[in-house]
Amino acid sequence: MYQPKRVPVLGADGSPLMPTTPRKARLMLRDGIAVPRRNKLGVFHIQMLRPVGTAVQPMVLGVDLGGLHEGLAVASKEGVNICGQMELPADVHKKMETRRNLRRARRHRKTPRRPQRFSNRRRNGYWLAPSQRAKVHARVNTVRELCRIYPVRRIVCEDVRHDPKIGKGARWFSTAEVGKKATYDTFAALAPLRLATAGETAELRERFGLSKLGGPRRPQVFEAQAVDACALAMGEVGCPLGAPLFWVWRRHEFSRRSLHRQNPQRGGVRPRFGGTTNGGFFRKGDWVEVHAKVGTFRGWVCGLPTERTPKVGVEDADGHRIGQFGPRAVRLLTRSGGFSWKEGAALIPMAEARGFRAA
Repeated sequence: MYQPKRVPVLGADGSPLMPTTPRKARLMLRDGIAVPRRNKLGVFHIQMLRPVGTAVQPMVLGVDLGGLHEGLAVASKEGVNICGQMELPADVHKKMETRRNLRRARRHRKTPRRPQRFSNRRRNGYWLAPSQRAKVHARVNTVRELCRIYPVRRIVCEDVRHDPKIGKGARWFSTAEVGKKATYDTFAALAPLRLATAGETAELRERFGLSKLGGPRRPQVFEAQAVDACALAMGEVGCPLGAPLFWVWRRHEFSRRSLHRQNPQRGGVRPRFGGTTNGGFFRKGDWVEVHAKVGTFRGWVCGLPTERTPKVGVEDADGHRIGQFGPRAVRLLTRSGGFSWKEGAALIPMAEARGFRAA
């Protein structure tokens, strides 16, 4: 059964209500009953300016955990409203190693440094390594943003149970296994949580006639990771798939503010490096619109203007720099929310996914 696109709706007090159709949303915006909004994930929604009914249907959020990317889907009894894939942060351990080497090198020079802490691993409570904590924060923040615009009454998540010493590709499961306690605790605080097994997810995929791509280097398509999240949500409320939009979200990975660059520049000077702002108007991660000779496009600020290069660097949703443009050609759309996104990616059939095996 085909289900048209739905627009999330917030009440006057900010509480999530049932999504509406695009036509009704346009009429409410035209009549001044609602105002447009866009959350940190780039999902467009509207907020009512007057009190309305608060009756909502129970919506379910399906989550499929992973080590490189994760699937998410929100569904009601009418169908799946939104589904997407979250690209988790990578190479955090390499950045931590570089920072550690620079810190140790400063101890042998006459430069400000913090005292060495050999007992930095002796902490009380549940401790996560920085690489795992970055993944947990990315997935938790994504789920929080979806729960803020959809009336989610239950979260169903595939429980990760895998021995990292057994099986091919087990290292990818171990990353989700390490941080799942912190993840489950946060999910349970947002809505009642139900854990599903991998066998249950496979049975739901087969029941609804869905297929999944296997392999570590899968494309950013519905059949890669979001299909499992949709199967879990559909099995929980018993709805059809419909025609939801497929999104791809990625957390910005900018260089943190450092004391100086690693290598001296011209004249033996080591200027400051990193950070998300330098006192100007733009900040790294801002969603902007660029008017260039080749056309008009949208992206995210990745480089700030300096005295040496007075231009603004803009990147695409995958973190690849498009180019550098003058500040007058760049128009701010939304301040940085920490994520970049792709909206409306196509759902490819299995016949076109060559070079990938079915899971």
